Amino acid sequence: MKKFKFIVKRLLQIIPMLIIVTVLAFALSNMSSGDVAEITLRSQGLEVTEKNIAAVREELGLNAPLPVQYGNWLMKAAVFDFGISFQTQKPVADEILSRYPATLKLAIAAMLISVLLAIPIALISARYKDSLLDHFFRVWSTVSVTIPDFWLGLMLLYIFAVQLKIVPVVSGSKLENILLPAFTLSVHYAAIYTRMLRNNLIEINNYDYVRAARARGLSKNAALLKHGLKNAVLPCITLIGVDFGKLLAGQFACETIFSWNGIGKFAIESITLKDLPVIQGYIMIVAITYIAINLLLDILYLYIDPKIQLK
Repeated sequence: MKKFKFIVKRLLQIIPMLIIVTVLAFALSNMSSGDVAEITLRSQGLEVTEKNIAAVREELGLNAPLPVQYGNWLMKAAVFDFGISFQTQKPVADEILSRYPATLKLAIAAMLISVLLAIPIALISARYKDSLLDHFFRVWSTVSVTIPDFWLGLMLLYIFAVQLKIVPVVSGSKLENILLPAFTLSVHYAAIYTRMLRNNLIEINNYDYVRAARARGLSKNAALLKHGLKNAVLPCITLIGVDFGKLLAGQFACETIFSWNGIGKFAIESITLKDLPVIQGYIMIVAITYIAINLLLDILYLYIDPKIQLK
């Protein structure tokens, strides 16, 4: 019952958060440079005249007071109607959601590679603490955190696409070409998780229950795997969830470099062309994604860590 109340409370807390996001998203149309009516005419290839501008402003409801405009936009946004894209002349929600699977595939692949790299490296580094191998992995993680994604992506693309011709220069969001962009994104996160897991494992290795397990005959490696890894991973779950949300928001540089047709690349193109309906819709969908992931993490913690206090 307490868990149910906690979940309901978290759901209710989402409402004011979404309202704040809608206000920020709507404010873009009034804070950005350029007249929306004029941009709409230019995007449709129509002549920009005072008469046409006045007609478009009347059609889009731009002559109404701002609170009325916001109310009209909010009612449509509540049913995922963000208007028509200036650049494609198609519904914004359809345009973003059609590109969302590509970003989702890339995010899942990048996160899997990050975790699969981080866990064995952290285990080896913690097991052989202060050894030459440990120092090597610590230097690697420090360097990897500082490498910009766009630089790494360009280097990998030059080596594997231009020089070795193993992969195409333009991937076009094909699943068979996902390795390079996913690896590019994973390096930074893998380095962070490695350092965090290593520190957690070293700390847990000194706990009484781990020492007791070793006293019962378990080897150091077995004790580290059986008792250390599970508890070391728990503090990383929130970080992994938040990072996964970042990846789902679209990685502008990586998607652009590898011509990956995700929502990040589409958002950059829309910002360049001042496609306000797309920008507003993008902000809303990304915000909902972040909120949903944080809610799922809270619920997940209720079941994987019974020590959490429901206050």
